[in-house]
Amino acid sequence: MTIISGNLLEPASAAFCGVRSRAIVRIDADGRIADVEEGSTKAADVLGGEERWIVPGFVDAHLHLPQWDRRGIDGYPLREWFENVIYPAEARFVDAALGERLAEEFVTGLIANGTTTVAAFGSPFAEAADRAFAVFARRGIRAVFGKMLNDMNCPAPLREDADKALDEARSLAARWHASEGGRLLYAFSPRTPVCCSEKLMRGAAALARMLGCPIQTHVAESRSELVAARESFPDRIDEIDLLAEMGLLTPQTLLGHGVFLNRPQRNQVARAGSAVVHCPTANLFLEAGIMDYAACRSAGIRVALGSSVAGGPDPFMPHVAVQCLQTAKGLRAHAIPPASDTVPTPAEAWWLLTKGGAEALNLAERIGAIAPGYEADLLVVRPEPWIGRLPPEQQVSALLYTIRPDQIEHVFVAGRRVGP
Repeated sequence: MTIISGNLLEPASAAFCGVRSRAIVRIDADGRIADVEEGSTKAADVLGGEERWIVPGFVDAHLHLPQWDRRGIDGYPLREWFENVIYPAEARFVDAALGERLAEEFVTGLIANGTTTVAAFGSPFAEAADRAFAVFARRGIRAVFGKMLNDMNCPAPLREDADKALDEARSLAARWHASEGGRLLYAFSPRTPVCCSEKLMRGAAALARMLGCPIQTHVAESRSELVAARESFPDRIDEIDLLAEMGLLTPQTLLGHGVFLNRPQRNQVARAGSAVVHCPTANLFLEAGIMDYAACRSAGIRVALGSSVAGGPDPFMPHVAVQCLQTAKGLRAHAIPPASDTVPTPAEAWWLLTKGGAEALNLAERIGAIAPGYEADLLVVRPEPWIGRLPPEQQVSALLYTIRPDQIEHVFVAGRRVGP
């Protein structure tokens, strides 16, 4: 049994994040939380201790493995950024050995930043995706992952025949979906509706439904994407209508970005039960726009946060959460007429990073909280000591805004210490 002591952060809901001082967390041999109590322990092998905090592991619900070592390359318009940075980064993965090396760097970087669960896109190359899953299995990260699917409107080295792409995705799903005790899940991953034929989209939807797999894609990320979608599918109302008709708008679907979703589209997404992954750092970095987070939440949409590496330059998820708050404040401050939407609080940000992210990934019965019965995905951190002397409601905010990756001392996934 593993025993950890410290101040316990408890993001219970979007409205409340509790703090329990002098907590003791016990992890059973099966990797689950056995019990949580207040007090002290005389056991000699206790992790944590005074001035440490025990925090649920972070969920990053949208990023790209092949782009991990292309973060922070600024100065290109969006189309040129794809042509000069992103497409070449993905094309490298035809070399599966290179892809495997980068998967190792990817996992090392995620763990160092306190991310215990990811939903990530791979490249279109099946062997590289297979090797990435093997790295995830060995290193202990929790991942929702799949090879990129695109058969049109992308460079020839990345473009696949639809039947071949679907066959490879089906084989990968058969091998990896729900493996490692459910820690690894296969996600059918159409890049965008613009990059996929109807055959590819319908095939991906059918396979995901048959195999019980999640789906991830991009939607309404930029104005240029909206124009391209209208040109590619002129008989459809919009991208959301297209995804629904293709069978891709489901309770298992993660929609990346959603910057330009309008009210009817948000309502349609909510009715379908799909989740939107808010990527505020990437939206600003690429000058795509600012997603109306409050409007998505008001519509009843499940929302998670994503770093969107490499569109987002920073993989540290608390920074992404802070940017979620800051962009919401900016929208309200500059709204004409003045907006009445409530800006999310630090408590809500912690929930998005943990329990809310798990809910969006349909994993909330397993992870996202430090409570008996949950799998032990958690961090032990040592923030600046003055935070512990604040009132609890101020501690929640100060911890969010000041926590740093170098303050993370231990990272656990499913009860196994994986780093840093």
